[in-house]
Amino acid sequence: MASFLAMKGHSVTVLEKEKFPREHVGESMLPFCYHVFRELGILEEMKERWVRKPGVRFIDVDGITNTAWCFWHHIKDESAMSFQVIRSEFDDVLLKHSASLGATVHDQTRVMNVDLDESGGDVHAVGPDGKEFRLRARFVVDASGRDTFMSNRLGTKVAHKELERTALSCSYWKGAKFIDTLEEGLIQIVYLGGEKQGWIWCIPLGNDRVSVGVVMNSSYYRGQRAKLKGQGYDDWKMALYLQEIQAAPYTKNILDGAQMERDLMVNGDYSYLCKEKWGDKFCLVGDASAFIDPIFSSGVFMAMNSSRIVSKVVHKRLTEGVEASEGDFSEAYERVVRAYDVIDKLIRLFYTPEAINFAQLGSAESSFEDFDHYQNAIAVYHFLIGGDFFESSNKYSGFIESLRDPKMFASFKKLIINRPSLSAQSCEVAHETAFHPGLLKHEPRRERERI
Repeated sequence: MASFLAMKGHSVTVLEKEKFPREHVGESMLPFCYHVFRELGILEEMKERWVRKPGVRFIDVDGITNTAWCFWHHIKDESAMSFQVIRSEFDDVLLKHSASLGATVHDQTRVMNVDLDESGGDVHAVGPDGKEFRLRARFVVDASGRDTFMSNRLGTKVAHKELERTALSCSYWKGAKFIDTLEEGLIQIVYLGGEKQGWIWCIPLGNDRVSVGVVMNSSYYRGQRAKLKGQGYDDWKMALYLQEIQAAPYTKNILDGAQMERDLMVNGDYSYLCKEKWGDKFCLVGDASAFIDPIFSSGVFMAMNSSRIVSKVVHKRLTEGVEASEGDFSEAYERVVRAYDVIDKLIRLFYTPEAINFAQLGSAESSFEDFDHYQNAIAVYHFLIGGDFFESSNKYSGFIESLRDPKMFASFKKLIINRPSLSAQSCEVAHETAFHPGLLKHEPRRERERI
């Protein structure tokens, strides 16, 4: 947001509470991020620094049944090769890029309060020296992520109880086995069965680096907390994390002999929406506006693209006034809300028996005779590939409805489902393409700097 507004000639000040680089979850990028990176002017740096991502592989509970979903099957330009990033460094690159474009950046600076009035807002903050200061702004953007600064104060944040999940993760496992499509750069999503109602991610972030996270139903998480505490575990969160990794055949295999090189991160009950997203002198973007379960790696794209879209209407408000831009604000946030609605539908399908099992698709042709169970299969596939949540949300929502007609579903089954590309075990990408020579330039530095 700071970069886009600075590029439009505005005076921008960023108040960031942390000192970058800092650990963060969310390393896997969707192909549609590619175009935002290009518009920001950081695409070439992205290509140099990080592992390339050609797709995602879903692995069933048994650790054997699996299907690879390859972006190039539907995306025919270079954006089909997305990125797997180290978030601490990625976010640091974005912040420094904003500064290079003219934004003033204050890190280790915590905003305490915002007082809005007719002409703008007073932002009260505390700097790294502990001293309080005040800034006057014509317009205030809340990009505080899951801290949801403005919504907490306005009382407009609503928890998404149906998607109550907890994630335990470590961004650096060293010595993992790079087998199957992991060595092609694909993110691996492993289904968890039963009451866990969750999944495991395995993301290759370097030549000898894998991020592994476990997502589980929060009720299961709380039950395991009581159980493990009762068994005498002081660090019960670590015990739970390792327990779930060992219970899944795939991760037990690839992490056999590997070592955790970073601390465990815990993120809980993170799905929510904020009802009031803008006013005359403020707006919310990214996770400060809404966040939904990360199963489809949509978070970073939603944050960046919503900022790109909203930056245009903030620019209009600053140059032409409230009345001239109010309709544009309404239209922009309608697009954002529709995109979140699409993702919400996808995730609800993933966590319910009606959802298609992405891991089983490669061997599930006969199961598609059960129309009631798989009526949304094609829609889910289209939504998953790439992240076309903004431009095509209405089209895809209509597509879901059309599949309620058995005859229409049968025609799509013949045209799309019964194709070899939907039963892929590989994306046919060379290891050297995903793990390119540029990584070797940065990996020794990351080891020294503990990034």
